[in-house]
Amino acid sequence: MTHEHYRIPAMSKVLVVLIGILHFVASASAECLTDTDCMEGYGAGSTCLPSGQCSNPFIDGCLKRIDPKPEHSKRHCNSDDTDETNCRVSPFNYPEIRVHNQNWVVAIFFSWIIQVSLMELLDVPVTIGLGDDSMKSSFYYIENAMPYSKSSYAWDALQKANELGGNCLLTDEDCAHVIPDVWLGQQKKYDQEYVDGQLDYLGGNGQVGKVGWYIPKFTARRHPFSITHMGLSQDRHRLAEVFKRPTTWADYCHEVSASNCSSPDEVAASYPLEANMGKYFGDGFIGHFRATEENNCTGAANNDTCTGHIVGAPCSWSTFLESQAYWNNIALASSGNLVNRGYTYSEMIQIWNAANATKSDVMMWWYEPDALLEQYKSSDAEFTKVHLPSPSLQCLEARAAPDDRCDTNPIVRLGDKAGSCDNHPHVTKKAIARSLRDSALMESAEDQSPAYSFIRNFAIDDLEISTILQHFVANGGTGYAAREAVCAWIANNTDALQSFIPPNHPRVFQSRDDNGEAVSVVARFVAGLALVYVLVSSAITFKKRKAAVFVYSQVQFIFVVLFGLFLVAIGAVLYAFEPNDTICMLRVWLVSLGYTFELVPLIIKVTALNRVMSASRRMRRVKINLTQLYSSVLALSGIVAVYLIVWTAVDPSKVTEVVRLEDDSVTITSQYGCRSESGYWRTAFNLWDGILVLWCSTLAFQSRNTKEEFNESKSLGMMIYSHFVFSILRMIVSEIFEEDVYTNSLANSYLLSLDIIVGVTVYLLPKMVMPSHSVRSVKKLQTGTLSTATREMEEETKRTPSSMPSYHSTFSTHSQENSKELSIEDSSESSVHYWTKSCASDKPISSSSLAGPRKVKFKTDVDNNELQEKLMQKDKELEALKLVVREMVVGSALGGEDNKSSDNGSGCGHA
Repeated sequence: MTHEHYRIPAMSKVLVVLIGILHFVASASAECLTDTDCMEGYGAGSTCLPSGQCSNPFIDGCLKRIDPKPEHSKRHCNSDDTDETNCRVSPFNYPEIRVHNQNWVVAIFFSWIIQVSLMELLDVPVTIGLGDDSMKSSFYYIENAMPYSKSSYAWDALQKANELGGNCLLTDEDCAHVIPDVWLGQQKKYDQEYVDGQLDYLGGNGQVGKVGWYIPKFTARRHPFSITHMGLSQDRHRLAEVFKRPTTWADYCHEVSASNCSSPDEVAASYPLEANMGKYFGDGFIGHFRATEENNCTGAANNDTCTGHIVGAPCSWSTFLESQAYWNNIALASSGNLVNRGYTYSEMIQIWNAANATKSDVMMWWYEPDALLEQYKSSDAEFTKVHLPSPSLQCLEARAAPDDRCDTNPIVRLGDKAGSCDNHPHVTKKAIARSLRDSALMESAEDQSPAYSFIRNFAIDDLEISTILQHFVANGGTGYAAREAVCAWIANNTDALQSFIPPNHPRVFQSRDDNGEAVSVVARFVAGLALVYVLVSSAITFKKRKAAVFVYSQVQFIFVVLFGLFLVAIGAVLYAFEPNDTICMLRVWLVSLGYTFELVPLIIKVTALNRVMSASRRMRRVKINLTQLYSSVLALSGIVAVYLIVWTAVDPSKVTEVVRLEDDSVTITSQYGCRSESGYWRTAFNLWDGILVLWCSTLAFQSRNTKEEFNESKSLGMMIYSHFVFSILRMIVSEIFEEDVYTNSLANSYLLSLDIIVGVTVYLLPKMVMPSHSVRSVKKLQTGTLSTATREMEEETKRTPSSMPSYHSTFSTHSQENSKELSIEDSSESSVHYWTKSCASDKPISSSSLAGPRKVKFKTDVDNNELQEKLMQKDKELEALKLVVREMVVGSALGGEDNKSSDNGSGCGHA
């Protein structure tokens, strides 16, 4: 009997819609009215949502609820979470993983087990789905839903992950790292993906998959011929008669029901709502099977074209139904709405449920393991295998490719006859995107995620899967039942899951904060001591600024050096305190500018000393004034300041968490230190510091042979050498403790403080403790001492006995073209000896102050050794006087105070 389309009267339509709405409202609001209703039904943690549905009690974690142990706290947050209400932020910086849930139950279970294991055992953030559906697909979604993915095998999503370097958060397009359940029908596709470099690994997931044709046990009993391909291929008409086509709820009301479902009958309780129009089975509709035009074998036209019905799967699944039916001459065809006339996963389940409810004969392509098989196990609707021609390697290789099975041309979908055999059991696989492996290998040991290794090792066999499926079915097959089944299995099999975890995981996290420790307090004290030492030295220097020792050492020069040390001392103090973003950049500014202000004057002064010694040998004058000192310091400091400004604006040093893997390879220590995104800024900073110190050290080494009377050069050299040593120590510390930022900062504070203390002690302390003679008194002392020595020489010659040759001394000027000489002439009759000493002065020296050049003439007997020894002793006394003059002259050569008086009263050694 066929049914024509029946037009529903207007009033009947209104009544049907009202009945449907009332039914929907009643069913939708029945689950809960209060939180107590949900707690009674789902346990603690479930609340009544505004929609009237109970929330997911596992929203904040699976193990926390099933196995409440101290180590089972809230789950780790992922990108689906907008706040930390139901999760905690992991201390580990692992990248997020996305797992495709596919569109069948076992695949969803695989994805959820991976998600829960990684998030709750290893603190790895995981989302489920392809991106736009990830929140609703998650095990932790607020509702108890269990949606199926829009795609069976999202190969394009793996390619997108590879394009983005593994970061699926960068796109709204489909993106995933893992497809957990890949069946044999995809072999040609995944082989090609592997060859193209899209896949890193394609290993088994532990499951043995079986696909084929199935009928209910009651059908096998009614029609034994239907359990083999030989019986199925004998009678087309019989197949068309036995295997009728399923009817949707809407079609039943429009084409079958006498009342158009305006009143309930044994099949439909009401007219369906819009959401239920296409259902084959549901609450209020038990299903219906009927013979359609495709089942009609009457008439010559239909005699060879009529078919019975078989429920086909989506073409994206591992199905070869069309090829198997056509080439084995079995008159069965699917009538779904997909491109291959297959049905969706939900529709297939509904059709089998409707066949069981109505005891209608049905044949369906299906697979195991699956929840539907568990649901009907040991019932009269239990799945019974239909046997097709035995599989072979030749048959498997001749199968139609996945893309061909989804072609719009039915001839292409049929494939080759050689590929029409039955399916054989096979180990299903998991596909992992190449980018997941690459990102794991690129990470440092501290940040390396265990996700890749865990997923690669992950495997669950059929018995375990069957346990989960049985739990799921026994509790109603709902979204909540699915979560409870998965969570219970995880809680009971944590030992098995631990075997998938890579060595040295899960990691133990510890946060290090030693800023209150004694060593930090001492560092602050030492840095403060260095700062006070610089300030006190500055005060003493200012107080004694007119003392000869400071005047001749250039007190302006000393103040510039002290200002640089003052900046470094503040930097040393900041290194001893817990950093923040402001302190991070201040450390860099103060230390860099401080050493520039200190070391550049040292470079200038040591260079000047070297030039003085070189010029004295060439009888030339060297004069360096304060303008050159200040301009050089300011110019180089300006360059440094510009660099620091650019650094601060572009990539400032900020407080950054630095993690370090301890020697046990399990414990991760977290510290907060100062770092820029690029390490090149600090490298350039250290390079500048090293250049200054090396430059100073080189100049100090060149002046190592300076004559003893230049005591300034020795103290400067010692100060520079100490800077060099501490600079090397700071470089070593920075290298050794690169990841231990706390020790690094503390060590730098100590080294900077000690560098300052040693430098000031070596260079300034001797000057500060010396008597505060003025420049004028020193000059008087120099003149008086020299005159006394001259008079003593004259008196000594007068006291010479008459028996000895007579001596007399005279002082006269002896000029040469390019130099002046101090000469001592022996005027004895037998010989005359000239002892000369070169001077670099351009002006004559008066006789009262040992003016030069001079000539001392005397007569002597070459054999009178006693007199010669006395004369040599007097010469040594003169040399001692020259030492004082030379110290005065060095200060004058550097542009010191009272240049005019120095020019008027200088002697040998004037530069």
